[in-house]
Amino acid sequence: IDLSLTAIGDLLQAMCGRSLAQVGLPEPAVVHDLHGNALLNRETSYDEEILSAVVAEREPTLTDDQRVAYEGISNRMASGEGGIVFLDAPGGTGKTYLLNLLLAKVRS
Repeated sequence: IDLSLTAIGDLLQAMCGRSLAQVGLPEPAVVHDLHGNALLNRETSYDEEILSAVVAEREPTLTDDQRVAYEGISNRMASGEGGIVFLDAPGGTGKTYLLNLLLAKVRS
C-alpha cells in the first residue's frame, strides 16, 4: 500500500500540485523513491576491496588466449582509448569468466 500511495502522491503532485492529504488519502508509512533506478543502484553498490581480491585471485588463472584478450582490453581502458571489442569464441572457452574478471577490474 505504501508503494501505491507514493506513486499516487507523485502523480497528484505532478498533475495538479496537490498532496495525498489534500485529497483525503493517508500518507505512506514508508516513503519510497520511485525515481531511483534499482538496477543502477544494485550495479553500482559493490565492495571494491572484495573485487580487488577477486582480480588478484583470478588473473593468474587465465589461459593464454584469455590473457591476450584481457590485457588488450585492459590496456585500451587504461589509456582511455575505448572502442568496441567483439569477443567471439566457442562455448566453454571462458568468455563469461573473462568478462566477469574485466568487470571486477573496472569496478575495483
